[in-house]
Amino acid sequence: MTKTKAENFDVVISGGGVVGMTLASALAQNGITVALVEYSDIADSLNEKFDGRSYAISYAPFLMLKTLGLWDRVGHEAQPITEIHITDGHSPLFLHFDERDLGDGPLGQMVEVRHLRAGLFEAISDEKNIALINPDHITDIKTAPGASHLTLESGKKITCALVICAEGRGSALRTRMGLKVKSWDYHQTAIVTTVKHERDHAGTAYERFYPSGPFAILPLRHRRSSIVWCEPPERAKTIMGLSDAAFDAELAKKFGDFLGEVKHLGLRWSYPLTSQLADDYLGTRFCLIGDAAHGIHPIAGQGFNLGLRDIAALAEVLVDTKRLGGDLGSEFTLERYVRWRRTDNNILAL
Repeated sequence: MTKTKAENFDVVISGGGVVGMTLASALAQNGITVALVEYSDIADSLNEKFDGRSYAISYAPFLMLKTLGLWDRVGHEAQPITEIHITDGHSPLFLHFDERDLGDGPLGQMVEVRHLRAGLFEAISDEKNIALINPDHITDIKTAPGASHLTLESGKKITCALVICAEGRGSALRTRMGLKVKSWDYHQTAIVTTVKHERDHAGTAYERFYPSGPFAILPLRHRRSSIVWCEPPERAKTIMGLSDAAFDAELAKKFGDFLGEVKHLGLRWSYPLTSQLADDYLGTRFCLIGDAAHGIHPIAGQGFNLGLRDIAALAEVLVDTKRLGGDLGSEFTLERYVRWRRTDNNILAL
């Protein structure tokens, strides 16, 4: 029987979402060879029907993406956030944040996930230090001194110094590696859609807090906004089942008429809202990143930003270790990353 020869990489990233692709690009640009393994065919996720969400990218992660040369690929349709209004329902009183008061430019950049995926996929496809393996997934990991030996569902064998799990909240690999999480259920469901309105939003984001849950209006380009509408699960299920006309009528009650007539653009999604934190980020030659390590309520718009800050920290640790000839998968190396990120993640999650 012929044995399959193992391919060798510095790092294997399991999970080809926006966090996994961004991390792969950051590492590869600095001479670290990466195998990016994804369960599904990433090309299938490059249309707007796949996700529907938009992310508010804050200033520091924006600078990181720009430094990596990724912003030109993902930010061509970005909408700067110039102001933020926060109110209790339709109260005339509000908290107000204005970019002119802070002086560092926009308060954030709204980017649709479909544009992020497409731009990042283009970037990793052009990078010689990244091998994209999809659709496939890791079925077995055996560790030995100096390396981990992986077997994939396809039968492919891989050897690497470190396995990074970027599979998101429901990670099967995290469970396989014995890392537990603590979870909290908000007993709410987020309804996500994009709306078109008559008047321009002038780059202003609105967050309203109703008894049934928060409601966010996040500016996009071309007189559109992304809506994150939180309701108790049963009510959210009812709203999701409404006809287009009835859905728009319910939407108008929450949205108001300050931007004129508002209509959703056909597609709607819903997501149960939970929060979770991993008890530990590390296993033997293994670490968690992004939502696999922590997941928070979307209303603050910080979930993806936490993942980007994880990437900045882990990439710096691994690139420094590579430059000095160290072991990328050693506990000493990875503890630097955990010390850097755990407190920040815990504060925002809790």
